[in-house]
Parts: sequence; C-alpha cells; structure tokens
Amino acid sequence: MLDIFLVQMEVAANDKAKNFAKVEALTRDIRKDADDPVKGLIVLSEMFATGYLPLHPEKAAEDFSSASTGETAQFLHRLAQQTGCIVMGSGIAGCPNKLTNHTSVYTADSASEFACYDKRKPFFMEQGKFIGGSDISLFKIKEWQIAPTVCFDLRFPEIYRDAVKKGANLFTVQAAWPSKRVQHWNTLLKARAIENQAFVAGVNCVSSDRNYTGNSQIINPFGEVVAEACENEECVIFARIGKDSLDDYRKEFPVLENI
Repeated sequence: MLDIFLVQMEVAANDKAKNFAKVEALTRDIRKDADDPVKGLIVLSEMFATGYLPLHPEKAAEDFSSASTGETAQFLHRLAQQTGCIVMGSGIAGCPNKLTNHTSVYTADSASEFACYDKRKPFFMEQGKFIGGSDISLFKIKEWQIAPTVCFDLRFPEIYRDAVKKGANLFTVQAAWPSKRVQHWNTLLKARAIENQAFVAGVNCVSSDRNYTGNSQIINPFGEVVAEACENEECVIFARIGKDSLDDYRKEFPVLENI
C-alpha cells in the first residue's frame, strides 16, 4: 500500500518563501509515523517554488543534490521531516547554458537527494534555454517502482512505455497545464494509465485568472479516477493505492507481455 498526496495550489511568481509557506499550510495535517508500514508520497506541481516559467530562469536555477546546497532542496527535505513522507518537488537546475526542468525527491532520513529526473521533453517556451533529460529514472518505495514525468512529457507515450519496460507501476506527472487544454490533460492521464496498466498521479497548479485550473487526479490501471481535486481550488487530494489489484489485472489481461 502507498498513500499519495497531491498538492494543488496557486504558485506565487518568484516568491519561494510564500510558496514554501503555502505548501506547509496545505500539508499541515499530513503526518506519517516512521514505523507506519504504509509509506506516504507528497507530489508538488511543476516549478512550485518559482512559478512557471520565470522570465530569467537562469537566475532561478539551483543545486538540488543536497539540502545544504539549494534553498528548494532544503525545503523539500524539511517537508519530508515534518510529514514523514517522501516528497517530490520540481524546479530549475543546472547552469545558464544547460538548464533542466528538474524533479527532486527527498526523504526524511537523508539530506541528500534520494532520486531525480530531468524533463525529457521541454515545452516550446523552455526550448531556448532548457535541455531535455536523456534517461528514464525510477525510484522505489517498498513494492512500488515510481517513474517521475513532467507536464509536456505526458504527450509522448514512448516515455511511459520505456519506463514500464523497466518495471514502472506508478507514474507521477508534475504540471503547469493550462486550462484551455485541460481536456487533453484529462484524456492523456487516463491513456497513460490504461495503456501501461499502471497508476498515474497527476498534479497541476491553479491561478486566480483561471489560466490554470488544476484538475489534479489519481487514476488506477483501469483508467478510473480514484481521487480528483475540485477545479480551481487549492487543496490536497489523497488516495491509498494497493499493488495487489494491479498485479492481478496484469496477469488477467497480459497486455504488457506483447511490448
């Protein structure tokens, strides 16, 4: 079993302190005991600390490798300690000529980055300054093999198929997905779950001008929504997912044997 918490929030542009405080307020009631056999995973939206996309992203670039070297990394580690969960945040990493849209994972018991992923498919507005990652990155929580992805990646099914070939059974999607294409978001999340017989957890931001309306959701391998956020509302949605039903379904309907 795994408890998943998706933090849907409005991100203040270029105001890390305000965004950190908001995340802490929204997750105040999430507290997992270290001895709890059911682990927890908190997932934050794309570039949650700075907003998408800073005018000068090179000025917002950070080192995520250690809580001692990056402000956002320090916050992710602190949040993991406060909640007892594994925490996934997304931000800008690298140097001015090699920026990446970076997912960073922190646990409570280490001040070093537990896992990471660089967005494989930079969006159009990113392509002038960002480079895409080259690897599929999986990290493990008990029996779960988790593959992080970021926003525009969702449109490229080969990324997810490559990950499932490596053993992925849960995908996360951290996004700043505009409301004018929200039907694409809803459809593609379900498609990635169905075609890969995997759970998908997609978290999106909201905005007061309704350019972003959230629609964060957790979807099971059958393509059914098991948790969903209200549109344009700051909130945390939660689902406890079990791997037994996924394993049984993959055996009963062995689509993945043909990939």
